[in-house]
Amino acid sequence: MITPNNPGKISLFWVLQISGWLLYGVIYYLIYLSHKDLDAANTFGFAVTYMVAFLVTIIMRWIYQKLDYQHRSILNVSTVVILCSISFAVIWLYVDRFISYPIYGVAKFQEAMDKITWRGNVGQIYWNSFILFTWSALYFLINFWRQWNEQVLRTEKAELLAHSAQLQMLRYQLNPHFLFNSLNSIRALILEDQHNAREMVSELAELLRYSLVSKNNGDVPLSEEITAIKHYFAIEKKRFEENLQVTFDIDPLAEEYPIPSFLVHPLVENAVKYGMKTSEMPLTISIQAKIQGNKLSILVRNSGKWLSETDDSERSRPAGTGTGLKNVKERLENRFSGNYELQHAEQAGCVVLKLSISRVIEGNHE
Repeated sequence: MITPNNPGKISLFWVLQISGWLLYGVIYYLIYLSHKDLDAANTFGFAVTYMVAFLVTIIMRWIYQKLDYQHRSILNVSTVVILCSISFAVIWLYVDRFISYPIYGVAKFQEAMDKITWRGNVGQIYWNSFILFTWSALYFLINFWRQWNEQVLRTEKAELLAHSAQLQMLRYQLNPHFLFNSLNSIRALILEDQHNAREMVSELAELLRYSLVSKNNGDVPLSEEITAIKHYFAIEKKRFEENLQVTFDIDPLAEEYPIPSFLVHPLVENAVKYGMKTSEMPLTISIQAKIQGNKLSILVRNSGKWLSETDDSERSRPAGTGTGLKNVKERLENRFSGNYELQHAEQAGCVVLKLSISRVIEGNHE
């Protein structure tokens, strides 16, 4: 609703009000001028006519603002608009004539009045009513249009905030998951080898630094994600020693591809967590990344077999929060809805997780 408390809307009203009546008056003046000569008095009187209309519609606007039309029926609002249009059409006619009296002079004004019949008055009131009714319709249409646009913007903003809050919640859920498992690894070694334990703490500090740096950026180059994963493997290698073997095959073209931070990490963590449970030693893990057409493809392969996190048949499952892959899927759906694939398969004694992200979605949306 156009109100005095919103300067942006007031300015738009005045721009439309002034330019609309000015344009309307100029057009009709040119039409009259093309049919008859207008002296200075008639020209001034013509200007007075539309100045009165300008002021009358400002009063009508004030009434409409007090009407609270958003909570009234269309019939109720239409009735008020029709009554206002007719009433102010009469006011417009007689105020215009009253102001015109000293302009034309008594004799000339009286001569003009003598030529006007009651039918002429009714016709003029009808025409004025039509003009004011049209002005009122435009007033309400513009208001409803602006309110609809504002509602769309508010809805979009609310959805965006909810979307952002959901992603932030997933991030908070994901980081403790990774921290939980990393601290478990350090705890397992701290009494056996303090030197390696200190190195593991340093590697964990690098991971936490990556988490803090990437927290507000959302997307990071794949190369940074791979560096963080290498810190993670450095921790796990000190724990499992020769029982863990890791290889990387990263296409240079893929290194700068932007992805949400900590998106690949849970896939790697999952490979260690369940690979240690289901694979013969040593556990072998390979990470590949390459560009295929317009897609980034990431493969995380580990020896062993697929073990669902909801499978309760194995009582000695690795400890964990059980949120890793679930969060990856939810983050992918929020960030790349309809433009990603996350698949798993068992091939030749290995579990393969394949993540494909289309390049058509770019930028930072988190």
